[in-house]
Amino acid sequence: MSLTTIKYTIKADGNVEEEVQGVNGHECQRITYPIENDVGDIVSRNFLPTFFITDSSPIEENIQKLEDEDWRGCCNTWGCAL
Repeated sequence: MSLTTIKYTIKADGNVEEEVQGVNGHECQRITYPIENDVGDIVSRNFLPTFFITDSSPIEENIQKLEDEDWRGCCNTWGCAL
């Protein structure tokens, strides 16, 4: 297991830059969500290349399926009736 590091940099304009190291895929968002939720609005988000590495876990696959369905209610993968 690798070391997970979250680095915060406060910019001169008052914005805070957040960088997560040591995780792949959507795990960085799961780790930082509670902090971001308490701090305030997210102005922009730039992903590092490691965000696009998937671990093929069932949770990651489910997230990818939902993203593929584009969250518009066209739930074909899960067999649900909307």
